[in-house]
Amino acid sequence: MPSLGIIIVGIAILVLLGWGCRGFFVNPGVHLALRIVVGAIGVGVLFLVIRTIKYRLAGTKADKFKREVKK
Repeated sequence: MPSLGIIIVGIAILVLLGWGCRGFFVNPGVHLALRIVVGAIGVGVLFLVIRTIKYRLAGTKADKFKREVKK
């Protein structure tokens, strides 16, 4: 269940970032090539973050050497 909270917070952050970047991408004073480059960098960073999260979650599920602390 904690992963549901992380997903909700992540979606909220993405929505706020998208809303904040909206002014940059709809501004006709910004050259089209610059908007495309910034968008591609943003998509690349998002891809790397998602890939890293998936890798870490898979690593925690497949960890065979976890030790339990006995009391």
